Amino acid sequence: MDSIFGVSVYQCEGSVDNERLMMDCTPEYAPEGVELGNVTISGSLNRDGNIRGDWESTIGTAGTFELFPHSSNDSQFAVESKPGNPEQIHNKTLQVGSLRLFKEDVVQLINFMKKDFTAGRVIVTYAQRSSELTKYADDFLEKIDDIGTLNYLKLVIQEPEAYGINRVIVIEFVQSGASEIRVSGINESWVLGKAESLYQILRPKQNSLVTTYRKYGLNLNAVIFIAMLIVIPDIEKWQDRTLFVVVVFVLLSFLLFVHNKLIPNTAIYLEQSRPGVFKRAWPSILSWLIAASSSIVAAYLYSLLTGPSS
Repeated sequence: MDSIFGVSVYQCEGSVDNERLMMDCTPEYAPEGVELGNVTISGSLNRDGNIRGDWESTIGTAGTFELFPHSSNDSQFAVESKPGNPEQIHNKTLQVGSLRLFKEDVVQLINFMKKDFTAGRVIVTYAQRSSELTKYADDFLEKIDDIGTLNYLKLVIQEPEAYGINRVIVIEFVQSGASEIRVSGINESWVLGKAESLYQILRPKQNSLVTTYRKYGLNLNAVIFIAMLIVIPDIEKWQDRTLFVVVVFVLLSFLLFVHNKLIPNTAIYLEQSRPGVFKRAWPSILSWLIAASSSIVAAYLYSLLTGPSS
């Protein structure tokens, strides 16, 4: 049975050779429009009473399989319960910086998320007109040209794995705070690899200047702080030095607050596929203007405190 194409029926004949089950299967029924080939199956019995192995068809398809014993009231079919593989979930979370995404970036990200998933569908949640809307990705992409600009976007896809555990990918872009990539599953190598692959797709689209300012408050503001330490000895009165230090710290905190309010952490422009130069550059320009303004104010205060009248 396939979750997408439906049920296929095979007639199988098999034998056991050196504790391995070998079967040759011939298709008897196939869903309309589906091509089937003869299948060769090889598997072995494990301690849980399951048969695990590989299959391969004459049309070039192949994969793994696992057969489970059905419960029965007859004690001769009962399988002693023994501890098997531990049921555990591996999680990986990666934070991404300030992002400027465009239509083609969102389409690329959704298509990459769907890789490795056969039954799962990407679910999109976005904020528009003071409310959150949730749609399947197919419906979202059909109306993507009418959405405009977004500051919040959440993409989710999941499907069942073994032991009844879902493997999940969640990508959440927020206006303020930390945007994150979260991947969960029972296969550690898949979790780590998928999370890193998604991060590498988004990494070139990060605004390094805005990200650094938002995370550390650095750049020109760091220069102001260092300059403050250098010029403090030139201010003779301790009252003036105290005033200067307090004003500089308040100024840096205020400008960082204004920076976070004026420049969103996430901006997604869906009305065009190719970004214009100004739309790509305006966050960096505004970030530099905010930082430069703090330098001017600090310099003006220093000139007042060290001038002839002081």
